[in-house]
Amino acid sequence: MPLPPALAARLAKRGLLQQADTNAAKLTKQQQDIRNSEVKLAEENAALKEKEDNLLDLKLKGYNGCPNKWNPYHSCSVFCDERWEEGKVTPDPEYERRRQKMLLIYPLPDGWQEIYDPGTGRHYYWCLESDKVSWFPPGHPKAIPVVAAAKVRENITSQKSSPEKDNEKEMGCDNEKQDSILAKKSFNSSEIREKLQEDRNKTKGKGRVKFNDLDPMDPASYSDIPRGSWSTGLAAGDEAKTGVDATASGPLFQMRPYPSPGAILRANAAPSE
Repeated sequence: MPLPPALAARLAKRGLLQQADTNAAKLTKQQQDIRNSEVKLAEENAALKEKEDNLLDLKLKGYNGCPNKWNPYHSCSVFCDERWEEGKVTPDPEYERRRQKMLLIYPLPDGWQEIYDPGTGRHYYWCLESDKVSWFPPGHPKAIPVVAAAKVRENITSQKSSPEKDNEKEMGCDNEKQDSILAKKSFNSSEIREKLQEDRNKTKGKGRVKFNDLDPMDPASYSDIPRGSWSTGLAAGDEAKTGVDATASGPLFQMRPYPSPGAILRANAAPSE
């Protein structure tokens, strides 16, 4: 059995213990310190896990005095503990009298247990086999055994946690896609800035109309019609009036109907008169 480190150091100082024994004592002390630190760390981890389990159990089952823990969508908080404290430690005498009378008529069968809830101030009945609960004995006409609120709350919590993990994965993929799109768009940032500057200038009235800009209502801007000038479509004085649209293009039928020869002669003779 090794000597204690302090005793070994004193004996070595007096020359009663060799240096090898002193080194062995120091090594033993270091090993003991490491072992103690490992034990302490394990105890802290166990205490932390127990605390997390207690918090999870409290979140699922709720505080004893809270009257709303039967609602599976209610999550108890510190307010519940401060507001309701221990709840109704003892049931109401009138309720107790009616409960005893009810149990005489509808006694509990085997496998059922009666538990008092201080939050609501009444008893509920728990089936040990099916793990279902009811506010009335199973033989009562109003008895409806259902899954406990803690179980339903646990299922709701697990269902909420799984989509969040999926959303995190999807958001990670979406972020990668957005980064790639932004990287591609960064090459065209200069063109985008120039376009925005042109739009600002037009909005402020600084934009100038180019000499070759087409009116959007001009047929030449949206069809195959050639672009005309200011004199296009005006009748020339030396041209005979035939009544036919000479500016029309395309097949011959677009230039019909032709006027009668007599109408053409009368139209040409009218200016001379």
